[in-house]
Amino acid sequence: MSEDKYNKESSEYLFIQEQISSKRRSRKVRMLLSLLWTIILACVFALVAAVVFYLANPFIVKLLGDGTDKKTVEFPTLTPDDEGKATASGTPTPSVTPTPTPSDKEDDKKETVYVTTHVPADIKDLASIYGEIREIASGVNKSIVNIINVSSKVDELNENENYDVSRATTGLIIANNEVDILILATYDKLQDKLRLQLNNDLSVKARLQDYDEDLNLAVIAVSLEDIPDTMKENLEVAKLGESYSLTVGTPVIALGSPNGYVGSMELGIISSKDSSIYITDNKIDLFNTDINYNEKSDGVIVNMSGEVIGIITSKLKDEQNQNVNTVIGISKIKKSIQSMVNQTERSYFGIKCGDMSEKELKKENLEYGICVTEVEGNSPALEGGLQSGDMITAINDVAISSVAVFNNTITSLKPKDTVEVTIQRKIKDEPKEMKLSVVLGKVNNK
Repeated sequence: MSEDKYNKESSEYLFIQEQISSKRRSRKVRMLLSLLWTIILACVFALVAAVVFYLANPFIVKLLGDGTDKKTVEFPTLTPDDEGKATASGTPTPSVTPTPTPSDKEDDKKETVYVTTHVPADIKDLASIYGEIREIASGVNKSIVNIINVSSKVDELNENENYDVSRATTGLIIANNEVDILILATYDKLQDKLRLQLNNDLSVKARLQDYDEDLNLAVIAVSLEDIPDTMKENLEVAKLGESYSLTVGTPVIALGSPNGYVGSMELGIISSKDSSIYITDNKIDLFNTDINYNEKSDGVIVNMSGEVIGIITSKLKDEQNQNVNTVIGISKIKKSIQSMVNQTERSYFGIKCGDMSEKELKKENLEYGICVTEVEGNSPALEGGLQSGDMITAINDVAISSVAVFNNTITSLKPKDTVEVTIQRKIKDEPKEMKLSVVLGKVNNK
């Protein structure tokens, strides 16, 4: 009886049974295993990504371009202070007086021979002169190319279908950075779709690399990989000369499309110089030629050494000379061209200013300075508190004696740099010196 009762009670508590199982891993071991798997998966991912990038890199480089192999381009220039004594690097060449040799002393004793025979020039001599001019132009024309601008139009008479319209303009090859050929062109003549015309049957894709709205100039890039080797021999980088020492009456050649026709050529002389125009943060030298101008005129002015000394402009044209070509002197804009070629960020201050004469400086009781004539809206200068009529005398303790010095000081700095600007401002007709803080902006991102 008691045994049956015990069996009955035991069966009621069968769910309470002890089960022996293997010891569970500790928490630390589980965390270490999880970390190990994470490291293994990360290594696998990195390996796969490296293989994919290696295989896709040639296509990415071809699509986006690779700047690592680009050669930095420089355009050395002389300054008026060099007075023709500087080398291409800008370092004045020392003047050396040669020591007379015995042969020189003997030559001094020889009598001077005068040629009295008169040889009249004839038509053949004139033809020969023009032949030499054509030879100069032919050499420069290897640096002048045709740029095809393609724009889309809507044909409203044919169910609103789109069609492409092409027009040509000229460009000047100014650099080869071993990745691209860089071409200088007039900015407002360019469209979104650009092509470089190599011959009647072949054109290659071109792209807008950089531009300067104030100068109305742009740099176009064409990949060397897209240009056939047989065509590269016919493309040469232009020689940029100097425009500081130009003389009125000097003969020049206009190439590109000076009369509106692509590939045209005009001869003339420098008819006036020493004019200038103040643009944003800079002062540009201009000169005029006696070559006729029309609204389609474009191209470059070349001296008789085959050097480009100016760019024909319509945007900066003097209203008093509507019928002749106005030209931007090349010397003052070399730095801007160099920045566009190398895609260097350019600092933006945001004023138009003018040089002050000795009389004006004396009147304001200043030794040096420039006068602010306009402060552009939404500019760093406006945010920094500058006003029209202010006279800038220093930037970061650099004395500002001219607009050229001001421009050199600003362009030597980087966007987002903070500069201390010393100004003199008239408050209730009383001059007051003030110091303002200006954070520089970036050109083309005003």
